[in-house]
Amino acid sequence: MSTPLISVENLTVEIKTDRGLLKAIRGVSLDINPGDSIGIVGESGSGKSITLKAILGLLPNNARISSGKIFVAGKDIATLDNKSRRALLSHNTGMIFQDAIAALNPVIKIGEQIAEVPRYRLGKSKEESKAIALSLMEKVGITDGESRYGLYPHQLSGGLRQRVAISIALSGSPKILFCDEPTTALDVTIQAQVLRLLSELRTNTGLGIVFVTHDLAVVNELCDDIRVMYAGRFVESGSVKKTFSVPTHPYTFSLLKAAPDPDQSVHRLFTISGEAPNLTQEVIGCPFTPRCFSATDQCSVSEPELLPIANSQSACFNSAEHVNWAAEESKNGVTR
Repeated sequence: MSTPLISVENLTVEIKTDRGLLKAIRGVSLDINPGDSIGIVGESGSGKSITLKAILGLLPNNARISSGKIFVAGKDIATLDNKSRRALLSHNTGMIFQDAIAALNPVIKIGEQIAEVPRYRLGKSKEESKAIALSLMEKVGITDGESRYGLYPHQLSGGLRQRVAISIALSGSPKILFCDEPTTALDVTIQAQVLRLLSELRTNTGLGIVFVTHDLAVVNELCDDIRVMYAGRFVESGSVKKTFSVPTHPYTFSLLKAAPDPDQSVHRLFTISGEAPNLTQEVIGCPFTPRCFSATDQCSVSEPELLPIANSQSACFNSAEHVNWAAEESKNGVTR
């Protein structure tokens, strides 16, 4: 097998907080290749965004990688100086942030922001950089590029600002595009347009996509593979189709069951009781135990590893039982 373009091995990230040292990421591993479409899902605070920021070297000042390795194009980025690391990452990756209006510079024209990477990193002339920017604007569906080139971010709608952010992320011709909930602030119509655009870019260019979200429907629409995250770890990993049909972890099972189905009439939606653990304290046993419908004594003592089960991977001592339950629920139309 070929070497992944990006390989994350047993990554651990710690954040200094007023409450103490928070272990935001606890032993995450992930391989990413061009053409992949991977969705990372989980509730707020599970570690999704921090995982992306750690890979891209965008951690806040109070956070650090305490252990683990990140390889990009076969190179351990921890061994590189800042300039070399930035060059390697910018050559291979792009990033779309959740809030486009915050990600864009409010006092620089949008065309100039798109042209910045071609101009200053790729060494293109001013005219060539503008041509590249206009081409990217057209590619992402921004019409009247010449007239909109000189506009400022506040003069555009939310959907157009997100398209500008996508153009900027693509301006360095990345092989992998990281998306940190880029459709959350958009209405459903614009959200659908952005998802369709990302899907077309992947199909037409072979672009790899890693999409962080809490919306299972988005993952079902855009991604082939899924990583379910809870308390700083991946607790389930597999194809979207198989995971949605037969989830092997009780957290995944609960997330799917809690998702409303417009084709079913229910008196009350299913909810996951309790709350996620406080990661400033030591995790003893499986962190999902207090909220789990199938926890046993073993779950309170030791934390299960992510191991193969039914063409997937699951961090649960009772995964085999969940496969049977999920298969039965799927017949009744509960899971997707």
